[in-house]
Amino acid sequence: MSQTLQIINIIVLIAAMWFGLHSLYKSDRERKKKKAQDDAETERWERGAEIASQDKEYMAFVNDFTGLGKEYDSHKWYFKIPDSAVKHLEACFEGDERKVYTMKRAIELSIEHFAIEMADDAECARIIEERVFRNPKPAETFDIEEYKQYRQEREEVEGEFESFTQWKGRKDKGEKND
Repeated sequence: MSQTLQIINIIVLIAAMWFGLHSLYKSDRERKKKKAQDDAETERWERGAEIASQDKEYMAFVNDFTGLGKEYDSHKWYFKIPDSAVKHLEACFEGDERKVYTMKRAIELSIEHFAIEMADDAECARIIEERVFRNPKPAETFDIEEYKQYRQEREEVEGEFESFTQWKGRKDKGEKND
C-alpha cells in the first residue's frame, strides 16, 4: 500500500474515532440531563406527597374512606377529590392549573368508574355464587340444530315462532309425560 493510502486510512480512522467519541460524549451528556430532570420530577412528587401527608383532611380521607357496605348509586354518588390532594397535584405540576384540573378530573372519573365496575363485579360474583354453590343444577346442553329444525317446522305449519323458553318448557313436559 502506498504512503498516500496509509495516510488516508489513518485520517479516516481518526475521523471515525472522533465521531464515535463525540457521539458517546453527547449521549452521556443527554443521559445526565435526563437523569437530572427525572430526579427533579421525583423530588417534586415526593415534596407533594409530604405536603399531602401533613394535611389532616387528606390523612382522614385515606384512612377512613373505604366505601365498603355502601351501595353505589351512580345518580346519587360521585367522588370529589379532597383539597389536600389538589394541593399535592399543584405542588407536583408547579401550579399549572390546566394540568392540575385535568389530573384531578381524571382521578375523580377513574375512581367513579372503578366503583361502578366493582359494583358490577360484586353483582356477578353474587349471581355466580348463588347459581354454582348455593343452588347447583346440572348444566343443560342446547341442541341448536334440533331447535332450528323445530323452528322451521313450526313456522311452516303455523307461521309463528315461539321463544326458546316456551319451546324448552313444552319439550320438557313432553319428555316427562313419556
